[in-house]
Amino acid sequence: MNKITIDCIIGIDPGKSGGIAVWRPNHKTEVIKMPGDLMELKQWFEYMKSICRPLVFVEKVQLRPDDITDNPGKAFRVQKLLSEFEKLKTIIAMCDVPFVLVHPQKWQNELKLRVKGEEKPERKKRYQRAAADYYPDVKATLWNADALMIMHFGRYILHNNPRWVLENLPAPMHDRLF
Repeated sequence: MNKITIDCIIGIDPGKSGGIAVWRPNHKTEVIKMPGDLMELKQWFEYMKSICRPLVFVEKVQLRPDDITDNPGKAFRVQKLLSEFEKLKTIIAMCDVPFVLVHPQKWQNELKLRVKGEEKPERKKRYQRAAADYYPDVKATLWNADALMIMHFGRYILHNNPRWVLENLPAPMHDRLF
């Protein structure tokens, strides 16, 4: 493989209570809350492109069959989140920033974070502690912990398995990594 020229890894946990985490070598790790209006991110991505060569890892959102049958209220919320997720992907693509969609199980398994049968509140607190351990320069909170860990996954996978990144990067964006 050629030399990868990415110098910024961004992790995004989509959704109203999600966040964005940014890692750049020799810079303080940054976190920002997901904006209420995703169109605000267009300017932000353009700015990021002007100061670095980012690669974005976005947690994949999907509607599971049991969301529909077991909890119609959740299905409605997930469909709304899916709509915002599609808008987010479109904005990133419009800004011509390379991005990879990553399933929650993928990043959690790769980072050895998954614990079978664990309840969501305990899992979220544990991810918060892990994020604080990896990034002590940031105040890890419940809203930014997943974004920090998705970003950390991006750093990890880019270093340990860049082929996976290429396989999951939209084909027209392959040349953005080199």
